[in-house]
Amino acid sequence: MLLCAILALPTLAQGRKNVRINEVMVQQDTTGGNGWVEFYNSSYGTNAVEKMFITTLPRDFIAGYIKAVTDTSNMKPNKVLLELCKERPMDIYEIPRGDERNTKIAPRTHFVMEADGDPKAGTFHMPFVFTAGKDNYIALYDVNGDLVDDVTIPASLKPGETYAIKSEGRLPSVLDDGQTEWIVKDGKTQETAVTKGNYNIREVNENIEAFHDKDPHGYWIALLAMSVVFGALAILYICFKLFGVVSKNKEESTASAPVAQAAAAPVASGDLDGEKMAAICFALYQHLNAHDQESGVLTLTPRDGSAWSGKAGLMRELPVIKK
Repeated sequence: MLLCAILALPTLAQGRKNVRINEVMVQQDTTGGNGWVEFYNSSYGTNAVEKMFITTLPRDFIAGYIKAVTDTSNMKPNKVLLELCKERPMDIYEIPRGDERNTKIAPRTHFVMEADGDPKAGTFHMPFVFTAGKDNYIALYDVNGDLVDDVTIPASLKPGETYAIKSEGRLPSVLDDGQTEWIVKDGKTQETAVTKGNYNIREVNENIEAFHDKDPHGYWIALLAMSVVFGALAILYICFKLFGVVSKNKEESTASAPVAQAAAAPVASGDLDGEKMAAICFALYQHLNAHDQESGVLTLTPRDGSAWSGKAGLMRELPVIKK
């Protein structure tokens, strides 16, 4: 059980808190056009984003609102956000439950929410729109009311441009880690292409590169690999050794039980009478001399043929017709 718990620890670190805001467009072109937000599931497990909250309300406002309500009542933070959805439906949106096929986001993939102000259009349509020429804030909250990720899109973002995570940089993983680099994409080059619903393919795996920097010659990975192998063999040896000791002790205790019972049984006193002794001796003689001594050699006598294989015996006899 302890081993299973240890192996399960990495999976506990992954979940909806690994969903990250990846790319945002405020306005599609100079004539208008609704914006959108691309989210990215940076974990290695499927995440169901249903019942999560998306809002344009500032972080301080949400935190203060939740604290004010929970200090005066026993209401949980997620219930507070649900009440806020009813009070300000144009500023906070709860991803509805029921569209399980689309709201289950596969590992290391993405989904797009349209900022068109029309939530009746479907699951991935938010009730608010972005305003060009000013800072726009967007935040994602977990089902329990915890902040998962947020970003402020600068007012300098022009129509047709997106504010996105640098493709060759660090993947979005931890909130406020200070290591995620954001850039403006204008779509003029391949590096700055606008990729709605298609997270840029990385040419470099940052995890491998980081490991290479820390262990350039591979000494630590070799030591780790050998330690795991020999450690597993040592554990197996100890388990088999203990199993053998337990089995041996069990066999010895089982074998000593009849001997102890026989030693504890009382010994009959006196001799048997002559008739019983004679009967026992006669029975033993009959048993040991029940058969004659034989040589154990088989003698086979060849014959010219046998009746069972005669062809004539296989023919049907015709009745004799008397004239």
